[in-house]
Amino acid sequence: MNCPLLWLPAFLLASCATAPVKLRWAGHEAGEDLHTLLTQALAKPETPESKEALAHFIERWKQESRGSRDVVAAASGQGVGYEVSFTSGGPGTYSPDYFDELRPAADAQLEKLSHHTRSGAGVPLLALRENRHREPLERFYPPEAITRPVTAFATENKVSADRSEVRIELVCPLSHEKVEGKALAADFSVPWGALLARAGKLKQAQLLDFLSTMPSRAPQLYLMEPYNPQKEPLIMIHGLLSSPLVWAKLSNELWADETVRSRYQIWHYQYNTSAPALYSARLLRAQLSELRRQLDPEGDDPAMRHTTLITHSMGGLVGKALAVKPGDAFWEAAFTVPPDQLTMSPEDRAMLQDAFSWEPDRSIRRIIFIAVPHRGSDFADNPVGRIGAWLSAPPAPFRQFYERVSAANPGAFTPAYSELGSGRLDSVHSLSPRQPTLHILASLPFPPRLQAHSIIGNRGKPGPLEKSSDGVVPYRSSHLAGVISEKIVPAGHSCVSHPDTMSEVRRILAN
Repeated sequence: MNCPLLWLPAFLLASCATAPVKLRWAGHEAGEDLHTLLTQALAKPETPESKEALAHFIERWKQESRGSRDVVAAASGQGVGYEVSFTSGGPGTYSPDYFDELRPAADAQLEKLSHHTRSGAGVPLLALRENRHREPLERFYPPEAITRPVTAFATENKVSADRSEVRIELVCPLSHEKVEGKALAADFSVPWGALLARAGKLKQAQLLDFLSTMPSRAPQLYLMEPYNPQKEPLIMIHGLLSSPLVWAKLSNELWADETVRSRYQIWHYQYNTSAPALYSARLLRAQLSELRRQLDPEGDDPAMRHTTLITHSMGGLVGKALAVKPGDAFWEAAFTVPPDQLTMSPEDRAMLQDAFSWEPDRSIRRIIFIAVPHRGSDFADNPVGRIGAWLSAPPAPFRQFYERVSAANPGAFTPAYSELGSGRLDSVHSLSPRQPTLHILASLPFPPRLQAHSIIGNRGKPGPLEKSSDGVVPYRSSHLAGVISEKIVPAGHSCVSHPDTMSEVRRILAN
Protein backbone atom coordinates (compact mmCIF):
# COMPACT_ATOMS: atom_id res chain seq x y z
CA MET A 1 0.00 0.00 0.00
CA ASN A 2 1.28 3.50 -0.86
CA CYS A 3 0.76 6.08 1.86
CA PRO A 4 -0.54 9.57 1.07
CA LEU A 5 1.44 12.74 1.76
CA LEU A 6 4.71 11.46 0.32
CA TRP A 7 6.56 14.48 1.60
CA LEU A 8 6.28 13.20 5.18
CA PRO A 9 9.51 11.82 6.63
CA ALA A 10 10.43 8.30 5.63
CA PHE A 11 10.07 6.94 9.14
CA LEU A 12 6.40 7.91 8.95
CA LEU A 13 5.91 6.41 5.52
CA ALA A 14 7.52 3.10 6.39
CA SER A 15 5.09 2.57 9.23
CA CYS A 16 2.16 2.89 6.81
CA ALA A 17 2.72 -0.58 5.36
CA THR A 18 -0.43 -2.61 5.87
CA ALA A 19 -1.94 -5.74 4.40
CA PRO A 20 -5.19 -4.72 2.65
CA VAL A 21 -7.39 -7.78 2.29
CA LYS A 22 -10.28 -8.53 -0.02
CA LEU A 23 -12.84 -11.21 0.72
CA ARG A 24 -15.13 -12.50 -2.01
CA TRP A 25 -17.94 -15.01 -1.63
CA ALA A 26 -18.71 -17.67 -4.20
CA GLY A 27 -22.30 -17.91 -5.35
CA HIS A 28 -24.46 -20.77 -4.11
CA GLU A 29 -27.67 -22.17 -5.48
CA ALA A 30 -30.46 -21.37 -3.03
CA GLY A 31 -32.84 -24.02 -4.30
CA GLU A 32 -32.37 -26.67 -1.61
CA ASP A 33 -34.64 -26.35 1.40
CA LEU A 34 -33.56 -27.02 4.98
CA HIS A 35 -34.88 -30.56 4.98
CA THR A 36 -33.02 -31.49 1.79
CA LEU A 37 -29.76 -29.94 3.01
CA LEU A 38 -29.92 -31.70 6.39
CA THR A 39 -30.74 -35.05 4.77
CA GLN A 40 -27.66 -34.63 2.55
CA ALA A 41 -25.54 -33.60 5.53
CA LEU A 42 -26.46 -36.71 7.52
CA ALA A 43 -26.14 -39.19 4.66
CA LYS A 44 -22.35 -39.61 4.82
CA PRO A 45 -21.13 -37.05 7.39
CA GLU A 46 -17.41 -37.23 6.60
CA THR A 47 -17.68 -36.78 2.83
CA PRO A 48 -17.06 -33.35 1.26
CA GLU A 49 -20.60 -33.29 -0.15
CA SER A 50 -22.19 -33.87 3.26
CA LYS A 51 -19.95 -31.28 4.92
CA GLU A 52 -20.88 -28.73 2.30
CA ALA A 53 -24.57 -29.51 2.83
CA LEU A 54 -24.23 -29.08 6.60
CA ALA A 55 -22.48 -25.72 6.18
CA HIS A 56 -25.23 -24.43 3.90
CA PHE A 57 -27.92 -25.84 6.19
CA ILE A 58 -26.51 -23.80 9.10
CA GLU A 59 -26.19 -20.72 6.90
CA ARG A 60 -29.83 -21.05 5.83
CA TRP A 61 -30.93 -21.77 9.40
CA LYS A 62 -29.39 -18.50 10.52
CA GLN A 63 -30.82 -16.55 7.59
CA GLU A 64 -34.30 -17.77 8.56
CA SER A 65 -33.68 -16.49 12.11
CA ARG A 66 -34.27 -19.83 13.76
CA GLY A 67 -33.05 -20.18 17.33
CA SER A 68 -31.15 -22.92 19.12
CA ARG A 69 -34.00 -25.42 18.79
CA ASP A 70 -36.59 -25.99 16.07
CA VAL A 71 -38.28 -28.65 13.94
CA VAL A 72 -37.49 -29.27 10.28
CA ALA A 73 -40.45 -31.14 8.88
CA ALA A 74 -40.46 -33.31 5.78
CA ALA A 75 -42.29 -31.97 2.77
CA SER A 76 -45.91 -33.23 2.49
CA GLY A 77 -45.33 -35.57 5.40
CA GLN A 78 -42.87 -37.70 3.40
CA GLY A 79 -39.47 -38.64 4.78
CA VAL A 80 -37.92 -38.20 8.19
CA GLY A 81 -38.76 -35.18 10.30
CA TYR A 82 -35.89 -33.61 12.25
CA GLU A 83 -35.89 -32.10 15.71
CA VAL A 84 -32.81 -29.89 15.54
CA SER A 85 -30.99 -28.47 18.56
CA PHE A 86 -27.75 -26.55 18.82
CA THR A 87 -25.80 -27.33 21.98
CA SER A 88 -22.92 -25.43 23.55
CA GLY A 89 -20.76 -27.21 26.06
CA GLY A 90 -18.75 -24.50 27.75
CA PRO A 91 -15.76 -22.33 26.70
CA GLY A 92 -14.94 -22.44 23.03
CA THR A 93 -18.41 -23.58 21.93
CA TYR A 94 -21.27 -21.38 20.77
CA SER A 95 -24.99 -21.07 20.36
CA PRO A 96 -26.03 -19.81 16.92
CA ASP A 97 -27.91 -17.03 18.73
CA TYR A 98 -24.59 -15.38 19.62
CA PHE A 99 -23.79 -14.60 15.96
CA ASP A 100 -25.48 -12.49 13.33
CA GLU A 101 -24.02 -14.49 10.45
CA LEU A 102 -22.85 -18.08 9.97
CA ARG A 103 -21.38 -18.80 6.55
CA PRO A 104 -19.44 -21.69 4.96
CA ALA A 105 -15.75 -20.81 5.02
CA ALA A 106 -15.25 -22.84 1.83
CA ASP A 107 -17.36 -20.29 -0.07
CA ALA A 108 -14.88 -17.50 0.70
CA GLN A 109 -12.00 -16.42 -1.52
CA LEU A 110 -9.18 -14.42 0.07
CA GLU A 111 -6.95 -11.99 -1.77
CA LYS A 112 -3.60 -10.69 -0.46
CA LEU A 113 -3.66 -12.95 2.58
CA SER A 114 -2.37 -16.51 2.90
CA HIS A 115 -5.21 -18.96 3.36
CA HIS A 116 -4.50 -21.37 6.23
CA THR A 117 -6.79 -24.35 6.75
CA ARG A 118 -6.62 -27.70 8.51
CA SER A 119 -8.39 -30.86 7.45
CA GLY A 120 -10.23 -32.96 9.98
CA ALA A 121 -13.64 -33.65 11.45
CA GLY A 122 -16.48 -31.18 11.00
CA VAL A 123 -16.96 -28.31 8.56
CA PRO A 124 -15.41 -24.82 9.02
CA LEU A 125 -17.61 -21.72 9.16
CA LEU A 126 -17.17 -18.00 9.41
CA ALA A 127 -19.07 -16.76 12.46
CA LEU A 128 -19.65 -13.00 12.66
CA ARG A 129 -21.29 -10.83 15.29
CA GLU A 130 -21.81 -7.10 14.81
CA ASN A 131 -20.18 -5.33 17.72
CA ARG A 132 -23.02 -3.31 19.24
CA HIS A 133 -21.57 -3.49 22.76
CA ARG A 134 -24.32 -5.83 23.86
CA GLU A 135 -22.00 -7.17 26.56
CA PRO A 136 -19.47 -5.20 28.70
CA LEU A 137 -16.49 -7.11 27.31
CA GLU A 138 -17.37 -6.09 23.76
CA ARG A 139 -15.74 -2.74 24.40
CA PHE A 140 -12.50 -4.69 24.14
CA TYR A 141 -13.41 -6.28 20.79
CA PRO A 142 -12.86 -4.55 17.42
CA PRO A 143 -15.74 -2.23 16.49
CA GLU A 144 -15.66 -3.50 12.88
CA ALA A 145 -17.03 -6.90 13.96
CA ILE A 146 -16.43 -9.90 16.19
CA THR A 147 -15.37 -12.74 13.90
CA ARG A 148 -14.57 -16.30 14.91
CA PRO A 149 -13.46 -19.49 13.20
CA VAL A 150 -16.08 -22.09 14.03
CA THR A 151 -16.33 -25.78 13.12
CA ALA A 152 -19.73 -27.46 12.97
CA PHE A 153 -20.66 -31.10 13.75
CA ALA A 154 -23.99 -32.85 13.40
CA THR A 155 -25.00 -35.99 15.33
CA GLU A 156 -28.18 -37.91 14.49
CA ASN A 157 -30.24 -40.01 16.90
CA LYS A 158 -33.03 -41.90 15.10
CA VAL A 159 -35.99 -41.97 17.47
CA SER A 160 -38.34 -43.74 15.06
CA ALA A 161 -38.73 -44.50 11.39
CA ASP A 162 -40.06 -41.03 10.68
CA ARG A 163 -38.37 -38.89 13.36
CA SER A 164 -34.74 -38.10 14.20
CA GLU A 165 -33.09 -35.89 16.80
CA VAL A 166 -30.19 -33.93 15.36
CA ARG A 167 -27.70 -32.22 17.62
CA ILE A 168 -25.35 -29.62 16.13
CA GLU A 169 -22.28 -28.23 17.90
CA LEU A 170 -20.33 -25.10 16.96
CA VAL A 171 -16.75 -25.38 18.23
CA CYS A 172 -13.99 -22.74 18.02
CA PRO A 173 -10.68 -24.27 16.78
CA LEU A 174 -8.74 -21.53 18.57
CA SER A 175 -9.86 -23.19 21.80
CA HIS A 176 -10.01 -26.85 20.76
CA GLU A 177 -7.51 -28.78 18.65
CA LYS A 178 -9.50 -32.01 18.87
CA VAL A 179 -13.04 -33.14 19.57
CA GLU A 180 -13.66 -36.67 20.86
CA GLY A 181 -10.10 -37.58 19.94
CA LYS A 182 -10.42 -36.42 16.33
CA ALA A 183 -8.46 -33.54 14.80
CA LEU A 184 -10.73 -30.58 14.22
CA ALA A 185 -11.17 -29.21 10.70
CA ALA A 186 -10.53 -25.47 10.69
CA ASP A 187 -10.23 -22.36 8.55
CA PHE A 188 -8.09 -19.86 10.46
CA SER A 189 -7.83 -17.21 7.75
CA VAL A 190 -11.36 -16.49 6.48
CA PRO A 191 -12.61 -15.07 9.84
CA TRP A 192 -9.45 -12.99 10.10
CA GLY A 193 -9.85 -11.81 6.50
CA ALA A 194 -13.52 -10.96 7.09
CA LEU A 195 -12.50 -8.62 9.90
CA LEU A 196 -9.70 -7.03 7.87
CA ALA A 197 -12.00 -6.50 4.91
CA ARG A 198 -14.12 -4.20 7.11
CA ALA A 199 -11.17 -2.16 8.36
CA GLY A 200 -11.02 0.50 5.66
CA LYS A 201 -11.74 3.32 8.11
CA LEU A 202 -8.83 2.20 10.25
CA LYS A 203 -6.50 2.62 7.27
CA GLN A 204 -7.67 6.21 6.92
CA ALA A 205 -7.55 6.91 10.65
CA GLN A 206 -3.85 6.05 10.98
CA LEU A 207 -3.05 9.21 9.01
CA LEU A 208 -6.01 11.49 9.72
CA ASP A 209 -5.80 10.96 13.49
CA PHE A 210 -2.13 11.93 13.35
CA LEU A 211 -3.24 15.30 11.97
CA SER A 212 -6.16 15.85 14.35
CA THR A 213 -6.32 16.79 18.02
CA MET A 214 -9.61 14.84 18.26
CA PRO A 215 -8.87 11.30 17.01
CA SER A 216 -11.76 9.43 15.42
CA ARG A 217 -10.92 6.44 17.63
CA ALA A 218 -9.77 6.58 21.21
CA PRO A 219 -6.77 4.42 22.15
CA GLN A 220 -8.03 0.92 22.78
CA LEU A 221 -6.79 -2.56 23.59
CA TYR A 222 -8.58 -5.20 21.50
CA LEU A 223 -8.99 -8.92 22.06
CA MET A 224 -8.76 -10.64 18.69
CA GLU A 225 -10.13 -13.96 19.93
CA PRO A 226 -12.20 -15.34 22.83
CA TYR A 227 -10.53 -14.86 26.19
CA ASN A 228 -8.91 -18.06 27.42
CA PRO A 229 -7.80 -18.08 31.09
CA GLN A 230 -5.10 -20.63 30.26
CA LYS A 231 -3.43 -18.87 27.30
CA GLU A 232 -0.77 -16.17 27.60
CA PRO A 233 -1.71 -12.75 26.15
CA LEU A 234 0.37 -11.80 23.12
CA ILE A 235 -0.01 -8.04 22.81
CA MET A 236 1.00 -6.42 19.52
CA ILE A 237 1.84 -2.69 19.57
CA HIS A 238 2.17 -0.86 16.24
CA GLY A 239 4.42 2.05 15.38
CA LEU A 240 4.20 5.67 14.27
CA LEU A 241 1.50 6.63 11.75
CA SER A 242 0.39 3.03 11.77
CA SER A 243 -2.41 0.86 13.16
CA PRO A 244 -3.08 -2.77 14.10
CA LEU A 245 -3.40 -3.45 10.36
CA VAL A 246 0.38 -3.70 10.26
CA TRP A 247 -0.01 -7.01 12.14
CA ALA A 248 -2.47 -8.49 9.62
CA LYS A 249 -0.16 -11.04 7.99
CA LEU A 250 1.74 -11.91 11.15
CA SER A 251 -1.45 -12.48 13.14
CA ASN A 252 -2.76 -14.72 10.37
CA GLU A 253 0.46 -16.78 10.43
CA LEU A 254 0.42 -17.11 14.22
CA TRP A 255 -3.21 -18.26 14.30
CA ALA A 256 -2.22 -20.99 11.82
CA ASP A 257 0.75 -22.18 13.92
CA GLU A 258 -0.44 -24.89 16.30
CA THR A 259 2.39 -24.36 18.79
CA VAL A 260 1.70 -20.62 19.03
CA ARG A 261 -2.09 -20.95 18.85
CA SER A 262 -2.27 -23.41 21.71
CA ARG A 263 -0.14 -21.24 24.01
CA TYR A 264 -1.03 -17.62 23.21
CA GLN A 265 -4.07 -15.40 22.63
CA ILE A 266 -3.59 -12.39 20.37
CA TRP A 267 -4.47 -8.88 21.54
CA HIS A 268 -3.84 -5.64 19.60
CA TYR A 269 -3.29 -2.14 20.97
CA GLN A 270 -4.46 0.73 18.77
CA TYR A 271 -3.44 4.25 19.76
CA ASN A 272 -3.11 7.75 18.33
CA THR A 273 0.53 8.07 17.29
CA SER A 274 0.89 11.85 17.38
CA ALA A 275 1.54 11.75 21.16
CA PRO A 276 4.85 10.65 22.70
CA ALA A 277 5.34 7.00 23.57
CA LEU A 278 5.19 7.50 27.34
CA TYR A 279 1.69 8.99 27.05
CA SER A 280 0.45 6.02 25.03
CA ALA A 281 2.10 3.62 27.47
CA ARG A 282 0.25 5.23 30.38
CA LEU A 283 -3.10 4.74 28.62
CA LEU A 284 -2.26 1.12 27.84
CA ARG A 285 -1.28 0.44 31.47
CA ALA A 286 -4.66 1.73 32.61
CA GLN A 287 -6.58 -0.35 30.06
CA LEU A 288 -4.65 -3.50 30.88
CA SER A 289 -5.46 -3.02 34.54
CA GLU A 290 -9.16 -2.48 33.78
CA LEU A 291 -9.34 -5.47 31.42
CA ARG A 292 -7.66 -7.79 33.88
CA ARG A 293 -10.08 -6.79 36.63
CA GLN A 294 -12.98 -7.54 34.29
CA LEU A 295 -11.64 -10.87 32.99
CA ASP A 296 -10.09 -12.16 36.18
CA PRO A 297 -11.59 -10.42 39.24
CA GLU A 298 -10.19 -13.12 41.56
CA GLY A 299 -6.69 -12.72 40.11
CA ASP A 300 -6.02 -16.43 39.74
CA ASP A 301 -6.05 -17.02 35.96
CA PRO A 302 -2.74 -18.42 34.61
CA ALA A 303 -3.21 -16.10 31.62
CA MET A 304 -2.62 -13.07 33.83
CA ARG A 305 0.76 -14.21 35.16
CA HIS A 306 2.73 -13.98 31.92
CA THR A 307 2.48 -11.55 29.01
CA THR A 308 4.51 -11.27 25.79
CA LEU A 309 4.74 -8.07 23.74
CA ILE A 310 5.49 -7.87 20.01
CA THR A 311 6.35 -4.30 19.08
CA HIS A 312 7.24 -2.39 15.94
CA SER A 313 9.02 0.94 15.62
CA MET A 314 7.71 3.49 18.18
CA GLY A 315 5.55 0.70 19.61
CA GLY A 316 8.74 -0.75 21.08
CA LEU A 317 9.16 2.39 23.20
CA VAL A 318 5.55 2.05 24.36
CA GLY A 319 6.21 -1.59 25.23
CA LYS A 320 9.44 -0.99 27.09
CA ALA A 321 7.80 1.75 29.14
CA LEU A 322 5.31 -0.85 30.39
CA ALA A 323 8.01 -3.20 31.63
CA VAL A 324 10.68 -1.06 33.31
CA LYS A 325 10.77 0.94 36.55
CA PRO A 326 11.83 4.56 35.95
CA GLY A 327 12.16 5.74 39.54
CA ASP A 328 12.72 9.52 39.50
CA ALA A 329 14.73 9.60 36.25
CA PHE A 330 12.02 11.11 34.05
CA TRP A 331 10.73 13.44 36.74
CA GLU A 332 14.14 14.93 37.41
CA ALA A 333 14.71 15.41 33.67
CA ALA A 334 11.36 17.13 33.10
CA PHE A 335 10.68 19.20 36.25
CA THR A 336 12.56 21.78 38.22
CA VAL A 337 10.71 21.02 41.47
CA PRO A 338 9.64 17.86 43.31
CA PRO A 339 6.06 16.59 42.93
CA ASP A 340 4.79 17.88 46.26
CA GLN A 341 5.66 21.48 45.33
CA LEU A 342 3.43 21.57 42.26
CA THR A 343 -0.03 23.14 42.36
CA MET A 344 -2.73 20.93 40.80
CA SER A 345 -5.83 18.91 41.52
CA PRO A 346 -5.50 15.46 43.13
CA GLU A 347 -6.61 13.88 39.84
CA ASP A 348 -3.95 15.72 37.82
CA ARG A 349 -1.30 14.92 40.43
CA ALA A 350 -2.06 11.20 40.22
CA MET A 351 -2.02 11.36 36.43
CA LEU A 352 1.30 13.22 36.39
CA GLN A 353 2.87 10.80 38.84
CA ASP A 354 1.77 7.88 36.70
CA ALA A 355 3.11 9.57 33.56
CA PHE A 356 6.63 10.04 34.95
CA SER A 357 7.14 7.57 37.78
CA TRP A 358 5.09 4.43 37.28
CA GLU A 359 5.19 0.88 38.54
CA PRO A 360 6.12 -1.71 35.89
CA ASP A 361 3.76 -4.45 34.73
CA ARG A 362 5.32 -7.49 36.37
CA SER A 363 3.42 -9.92 34.17
CA ILE A 364 5.49 -8.93 31.12
CA ARG A 365 8.09 -11.66 30.72
CA ARG A 366 9.14 -11.17 27.10
CA ILE A 367 9.34 -8.37 24.53
CA ILE A 368 10.12 -8.76 20.83
CA PHE A 369 11.44 -5.49 19.39
CA ILE A 370 11.09 -5.08 15.60
CA ALA A 371 12.91 -2.09 14.05
CA VAL A 372 12.63 -0.04 17.24
CA PRO A 373 14.40 3.38 17.46
CA HIS A 374 15.64 3.01 21.04
CA ARG A 375 18.00 5.96 20.48
CA GLY A 376 15.92 7.83 17.95
CA SER A 377 16.06 8.49 14.23
CA ASP A 378 17.86 11.29 12.43
CA PHE A 379 14.78 11.71 10.26
CA ALA A 380 13.09 13.44 13.19
CA ASP A 381 15.53 16.35 12.88
CA ASN A 382 15.74 16.79 9.11
CA PRO A 383 13.57 19.32 7.20
CA VAL A 384 10.78 16.95 6.25
CA GLY A 385 10.77 15.59 9.79
CA ARG A 386 10.24 19.10 11.08
CA ILE A 387 7.31 19.49 8.68
CA GLY A 388 5.86 16.24 9.96
CA ALA A 389 6.25 17.45 13.55
CA TRP A 390 4.59 20.75 12.69
CA LEU A 391 1.62 18.93 11.11
CA SER A 392 1.20 16.41 13.90
CA ALA A 393 -1.57 17.16 16.36
CA PRO A 394 -1.17 15.56 19.79
CA PRO A 395 -4.56 14.48 21.21
CA ALA A 396 -6.46 17.22 22.99
CA PRO A 397 -6.45 15.47 26.42
CA PHE A 398 -2.64 15.24 26.26
CA ARG A 399 -2.22 18.87 25.27
CA GLN A 400 -4.79 20.24 27.73
CA PHE A 401 -3.34 18.29 30.64
CA TYR A 402 0.17 19.68 30.25
CA GLU A 403 -1.11 23.18 29.54
CA ARG A 404 -3.00 23.07 32.87
CA VAL A 405 0.11 21.95 34.73
CA SER A 406 2.23 24.66 33.09
CA ALA A 407 -0.30 27.45 33.69
CA ALA A 408 -0.59 26.60 37.39
CA ASN A 409 3.19 26.15 37.83
CA PRO A 410 5.19 28.68 35.78
CA GLY A 411 8.77 27.55 35.25
CA ALA A 412 8.08 24.00 36.45
CA PHE A 413 9.33 22.36 33.24
CA THR A 414 13.03 22.14 32.45
CA PRO A 415 14.22 23.71 29.16
CA ALA A 416 14.48 20.24 27.57
CA TYR A 417 10.78 19.64 28.29
CA SER A 418 9.44 23.18 27.88
CA GLU A 419 7.36 22.11 24.87
CA LEU A 420 5.26 19.95 27.18
CA GLY A 421 3.90 23.13 28.72
CA SER A 422 2.52 24.21 25.35
CA GLY A 423 1.23 20.73 24.54
CA ARG A 424 3.54 20.57 21.51
CA LEU A 425 5.92 17.76 22.44
CA ASP A 426 4.61 15.44 19.75
CA SER A 427 5.72 11.96 18.74
CA VAL A 428 8.02 13.19 15.96
CA HIS A 429 9.90 15.52 18.32
CA SER A 430 10.08 12.72 20.86
CA LEU A 431 11.99 10.49 18.39
CA SER A 432 14.83 12.94 17.90
CA PRO A 433 18.19 11.50 18.99
CA ARG A 434 18.56 14.70 21.03
CA GLN A 435 15.43 13.99 23.05
CA PRO A 436 16.43 13.10 26.65
CA THR A 437 13.40 10.80 27.11
CA LEU A 438 14.88 8.34 24.62
CA HIS A 439 18.23 8.24 26.37
CA ILE A 440 16.62 7.71 29.76
CA LEU A 441 14.32 4.97 28.49
CA ALA A 442 17.17 3.24 26.64
CA SER A 443 19.30 3.28 29.80
CA LEU A 444 16.66 1.75 32.07
CA PRO A 445 17.50 -1.93 32.71
CA PHE A 446 15.05 -4.72 32.09
CA PRO A 447 13.96 -6.61 35.20
CA PRO A 448 15.80 -9.93 35.60
CA ARG A 449 12.65 -11.94 34.86
CA LEU A 450 12.18 -10.38 31.40
CA GLN A 451 13.64 -11.70 28.14
CA ALA A 452 14.13 -9.26 25.26
CA HIS A 453 14.68 -10.10 21.59
CA SER A 454 15.56 -7.79 18.69
CA ILE A 455 14.73 -8.08 14.99
CA ILE A 456 16.54 -5.46 12.92
CA GLY A 457 16.46 -4.72 9.19
CA ASN A 458 19.53 -3.87 7.12
CA ARG A 459 17.83 -3.86 3.66
CA GLY A 460 20.14 -6.72 2.61
CA LYS A 461 22.99 -4.32 1.95
CA PRO A 462 26.63 -5.39 2.39
CA GLY A 463 28.98 -3.61 4.74
CA PRO A 464 29.65 -3.39 8.48
CA LEU A 465 26.57 -4.14 10.55
CA GLU A 466 27.36 -1.25 12.88
CA LYS A 467 26.92 1.19 9.98
CA SER A 468 23.79 -0.40 8.54
CA SER A 469 20.23 0.91 8.66
CA ASP A 470 16.71 -0.22 7.84
CA GLY A 471 16.34 3.01 5.88
CA VAL A 472 14.77 4.81 8.81
CA VAL A 473 16.42 3.61 12.00
CA PRO A 474 20.18 2.94 12.08
CA TYR A 475 21.48 -0.27 13.60
CA ARG A 476 23.15 1.69 16.40
CA SER A 477 19.68 2.87 17.49
CA SER A 478 17.89 -0.50 17.22
CA HIS A 479 20.67 -2.58 18.78
CA LEU A 480 20.32 -3.43 22.47
CA ALA A 481 23.03 -5.05 24.55
CA GLY A 482 21.96 -7.98 26.66
CA VAL A 483 19.07 -9.25 24.54
CA ILE A 484 18.50 -13.00 24.33
CA SER A 485 18.71 -12.92 20.54
CA GLU A 486 19.25 -10.45 17.72
CA LYS A 487 18.10 -11.30 14.19
CA ILE A 488 19.13 -9.29 11.14
CA VAL A 489 16.64 -9.47 8.27
CA PRO A 490 17.27 -8.26 4.68
CA ALA A 491 14.40 -5.80 4.78
CA GLY A 492 13.61 -2.17 5.46
CA HIS A 493 11.80 -0.52 8.34
CA SER A 494 8.46 -2.08 7.36
CA CYS A 495 9.83 -5.56 7.96
CA VAL A 496 6.99 -6.87 10.13
CA SER A 497 5.60 -9.08 7.34
CA HIS A 498 8.94 -10.17 5.89
CA PRO A 499 9.18 -13.99 5.89
CA ASP A 500 12.40 -13.92 7.95
CA THR A 501 10.74 -11.71 10.57
CA MET A 502 7.67 -13.92 10.85
CA SER A 503 9.82 -17.04 11.05
CA GLU A 504 11.93 -15.52 13.82
CA VAL A 505 8.84 -14.47 15.78
CA ARG A 506 7.49 -18.02 15.59
CA ARG A 507 10.86 -19.40 16.73
CA ILE A 508 10.95 -17.10 19.75
CA LEU A 509 7.36 -17.82 20.74
CA ALA A 510 7.92 -21.57 20.53
CA ASN A 511 10.62 -21.43 23.24
